[in-house]
Formats: sequence, C-alpha cells, structure tokens
Amino acid sequence: MPTDTTQNTGTHDPISDPLSLRELAEVLIKHYEIHDGSYDLALEFQIGVGQVGPNPELQLPGAMVSVSRIGLIQATNIGPTTVDASIVNPPKRKRKKSSD
Repeated sequence: MPTDTTQNTGTHDPISDPLSLRELAEVLIKHYEIHDGSYDLALEFQIGVGQVGPNPELQLPGAMVSVSRIGLIQATNIGPTTVDASIVNPPKRKRKKSSD
C-alpha cells in the first residue's frame, strides 16, 4: 500500500514564465532560420461537436476546441504581435579574412 500522501490536483507549475504570443513567434523565427519579413503566429484549431456534460443526464449539445498546430504566417498587416525577423534574427555577418 503506497504511503505517499501527496495528491495530484491536475495543475502543474510552469518551469518558467510562459511565453507571450510575440515571444513564441520570435522563437519560431529563429527555429526556422528566417532573417527577413514580418510574421504572425498561425494557430490551427480542431473543433469537435457532440453531446457534452458532466454525466449522461446533464449532457447538452456542445463544442470542444483545441489547438492542433502552431506555426508562422507572413503578416499582411502589422499588429501588436507581429515580429520583424530582420530585428529578432538578423543574418550573421561573414567575417572577412585578413590578408597577410
């Protein structure tokens, strides 16, 4: 019989401060090695419909939404979460070889 009295409440503390949408876009720009253009996050959702409720007697028609994928899309309008790749991930400058 386990003697551990801790209970899992279903909540977990993040390992660090969660990223904002803008910060996540910056991470993806660096990941994909993009060096120019303006980008926004693209979120792909899945939507399911059906009977939803805590038990069969209290079920009602409902919908469930989940995020299935996250990516980048080139921005057509500059908004508060738009990221300029040339600022957050400028191309690395090539070193000039010194002549001896």
